[in-house]
Amino acid sequence: MPQNLNVHQPDDRFFKSAMSDPEVVKAYLQHFYPKIAAIADLASLKLENSVSLRPNLKRFEADVIYRCRFQGDADDHFYFCLLFEHKSKPDKYVAVQVGLYIMELLSSMVKKQSRELEPVLPLIFYNGKEKWMPQTLSELFQKHPHYTALEPYIPNFRFLFQDATRLSPAALLQLDLSYFRSVLMSMAFRHRQHLIFKYLQLIFEGTDGKEKVSAVTTYILGVAERSEAEFLKQIQDTTFIIKPEVMSTLEQILERGRKEGLEKGMEKGIEKGMDRGVYKNSIFNLLKTAVHFPDWPAKKLADFTELSMEVVATFLSVKSQGDSAVLSRYVRQDLLANIPLSAEDEEKLDRLVVQLAGG
Repeated sequence: MPQNLNVHQPDDRFFKSAMSDPEVVKAYLQHFYPKIAAIADLASLKLENSVSLRPNLKRFEADVIYRCRFQGDADDHFYFCLLFEHKSKPDKYVAVQVGLYIMELLSSMVKKQSRELEPVLPLIFYNGKEKWMPQTLSELFQKHPHYTALEPYIPNFRFLFQDATRLSPAALLQLDLSYFRSVLMSMAFRHRQHLIFKYLQLIFEGTDGKEKVSAVTTYILGVAERSEAEFLKQIQDTTFIIKPEVMSTLEQILERGRKEGLEKGMEKGIEKGMDRGVYKNSIFNLLKTAVHFPDWPAKKLADFTELSMEVVATFLSVKSQGDSAVLSRYVRQDLLANIPLSAEDEEKLDRLVVQLAGG
């Protein structure tokens, strides 16, 4: 599960985390591929290790792989690879990559003596901004001048493909209340941010348990086109049953982000030869500058005060809440933690905090 807000590829991590839950996968198959679900013994779903390949020293890895029995047959199984296409633009040659996964799985079966081959089904989940339908291997060659003669010899397979971005809110709301619905709504609205906040209550209704609340909250924060402070305000302005748990999780995530920003800022300060006294002066300089120049962006403030962007950006996020008590606690417990303050420092700090909070 992501451990901070600056998660690399939040879509990919969230998808893998959610699809590692057999209950989510059962709902996924039953909703989108009922014919496959009907012949599968879904109670036998077993998560397998990812398949890794190294052609030309380049590594590919399937996202999530399951093995499942067929209905009524204890010895007959099939595999399916759940693949998440998270690139900023659709991948024209995704069929080649998927083909590698399929062949590697089949090859591993061949290497095990007395084991019969089992079918491998490729499922692709996509939530990109652009409309996309992946091309099969055969379709990639259709414009070749000798395609008609070569077609029988070109390896080919179709995809079980789902483009979540094209799902309407009405269709999503028809799903049974579950974590699957929460995951699907979050990812389907990834590029329709206004819908995330319009349906925030319904998204969180299916998140039973702290771990799932944290996963959805972290994902939404990771992809949101608004600040953490704005997201916090949105939740504060929304009345729904699970709100206390969501608020608690959000505050923990923001607190962790603030501490990480402080640690990075202190490390960079030390690298520059900045001792505690100089660091304290830089923090006070940040507060005073923010009072006199409230419209300065984070980069300009960071350059002027020689503090890290992480420290300055987090400070501005807390400041934007307009709560003097929260800001005072943040400055004292995070920015100036373990740094002695004189009575004069305390008085100056109180005055600056009130000015920054608009008091």
